[in-house]
Amino acid sequence: MDLNKKIRRVFWLTFFIPFSVVSQSNVTHQNLFWMRAMVQTNLNKKLFLVTEIDNRRFYEGNTQHHTIQHNHLHFKVNPNLDVAWGQTFSWQDPQFPDATVKLTVPEIRPFQELNAVQRINEKIVFSTRVRIDERFIRKNDGVQLLEGYNFNMRYRLRLQYQFFLWKKQNANLKLSDELMVNSGKNVNFFDQNRIYIAYEHSFTKKFSAELGYLRWYQQRAQFDTYFQRDIVRLTLFKKINFAKN
Repeated sequence: MDLNKKIRRVFWLTFFIPFSVVSQSNVTHQNLFWMRAMVQTNLNKKLFLVTEIDNRRFYEGNTQHHTIQHNHLHFKVNPNLDVAWGQTFSWQDPQFPDATVKLTVPEIRPFQELNAVQRINEKIVFSTRVRIDERFIRKNDGVQLLEGYNFNMRYRLRLQYQFFLWKKQNANLKLSDELMVNSGKNVNFFDQNRIYIAYEHSFTKKFSAELGYLRWYQQRAQFDTYFQRDIVRLTLFKKINFAKN
């Protein structure tokens, strides 16, 4: 069995892990909506820059939950493989929409990632993303920010299928599963798992929109307690091309 087949088997195995874990745990259910804008700037044939802004809110009270901004520079090793270096700025609001203390906790997060793509046939593409986050989270006591930052590493593996619906390949369905685990002091090993299904439509070669549903399981600080979040996400994609053909 080749490596790609093994990785695809891992996808289907990890897809069902959260269902068995969370069914045996204390779970808090929440509903959110995310709005994301992403711009990819092709600098030349090998380099491209991705800029993202992600706004995440609870349905309950239309309350802010999280604001994230990513910048990452990618280098194409070959048409099916690229590596990236990036920087994330994060502003985490309370984990409950009815929280009485409205504390926003900033985070600085450098990261590195590797992306590999395999076209299985004309209509199906399988991709793998490995990302390592170095997380510097501002210290706080739950009421106010304190001096300094807590640090931990996070390791992320995302496996994704894309199913192109028509010959023009201007529309596709995405099915993905992303697993995240931590290392460091005073953090849980398991962080979260995200299962995602979405429809993306390309209106032009440079603009597309995606609407998806994300089921997010995240372990809380207390062992055997979890968040289970049902999320609707809207994404707008834009491409800017400075590369010469």
